[in-house]
Amino acid sequence: MPDGVTSTPALGIGQVGLGAVSASHRAGYRRYGQPLVAGFDPSPEARERFAREAPQAAVHESLDALLDDPAVGVVDVAAPHLRDIRLPVVRAIAAAGKPMLIQKPLASTFDEAVELADVIAAANVIAMVNQNMCFTPGTRPLVDAVMRDRALGEPAFAQITVQYQFDPGDHPWFGKDARWWTGALTVHHLAFTHLLFGPPDSVYAVTGRDTGQPGVTLDGFGHLLLRYRSGMSVAVTSTGTYFGTQPAPHGNEVVWIQGPEGIADWRPDGPLVISRRAGGGIERAKTSWEGAGEWFPDAFGLTMAHLRQALEAGEVPLCSVADNLYVMAVVEAAYRSSAQNRVVRIEEIMGSRWDPSYGTGWSHGYRGWVPPASVGPRG
Repeated sequence: MPDGVTSTPALGIGQVGLGAVSASHRAGYRRYGQPLVAGFDPSPEARERFAREAPQAAVHESLDALLDDPAVGVVDVAAPHLRDIRLPVVRAIAAAGKPMLIQKPLASTFDEAVELADVIAAANVIAMVNQNMCFTPGTRPLVDAVMRDRALGEPAFAQITVQYQFDPGDHPWFGKDARWWTGALTVHHLAFTHLLFGPPDSVYAVTGRDTGQPGVTLDGFGHLLLRYRSGMSVAVTSTGTYFGTQPAPHGNEVVWIQGPEGIADWRPDGPLVISRRAGGGIERAKTSWEGAGEWFPDAFGLTMAHLRQALEAGEVPLCSVADNLYVMAVVEAAYRSSAQNRVVRIEEIMGSRWDPSYGTGWSHGYRGWVPPASVGPRG
């Protein structure tokens, strides 16, 4: 069995919510040997599609039936993050005592995220948010370089540039939500910065839309400046309205982290380059994993592998629901900042839950996990 693949039969995966994104989950599970054993969706059409794609798995016609299935040891929640849909699903899973992986974003608002977190905490179950940018194949080398090896020294500035041409047209809900871009898309990058740097002290943001963008009615870009107690700053430039020249050969996300000892340039699907001043010139070291995996679908399989390993080890996973409240607070602060044209402190959003000494997301989860080798096709 490949390193990092869990062997406990009780940790079979049951999928709840069998819409479009769930197919990427399944492709990732196949690639990394994660055992999918069951699925449920209220839509008969979705259940039929699941049965064709996962013939080895049981198809259940109710959530209760899936939770009663003894083969299901962990639940993959891909139901929409609308409160009226997700809250009863999470309540039922928590009442059944099942650990769960919840598709990002955790909720539409910070208050709704707290509601979910309190349900989960009261049931004393383990729950992780599927912030899968934190588990792309290339993330671990970046985390090791920046956090373990301190290759840059103490980071002083980071910049994340996200440029997509995102025109969903007549899609029933893509681009239609008042908190679509920052809340559902840039939340990937905010969780990633939280993993590396922890929660900021404050946020200033500008959010909005390109009035000429087809299919997006309210929220199509979000540009944020995050400031930290240490003096560090992170600038996030994120837009779905971009339709100029394609920005990079390695995807639409570019991450740049600067410290006194050097600069890291990184892309989720591309290389990591560490640059340093040396002898009057610049030395560059490149770590490449191109061809070894991609964000879709690899990160879905690696995220579930991390959760299942953490459960076997009796550890809290990275990106836990409690940890993700800090990410949701940044999202909330961004929308408030944009609406009121002012800097918003995270303490203002979190109240008594705010811990200014919280530290990095990396320091609040299972760091001993071993990313498994791939065992199957990506498709």
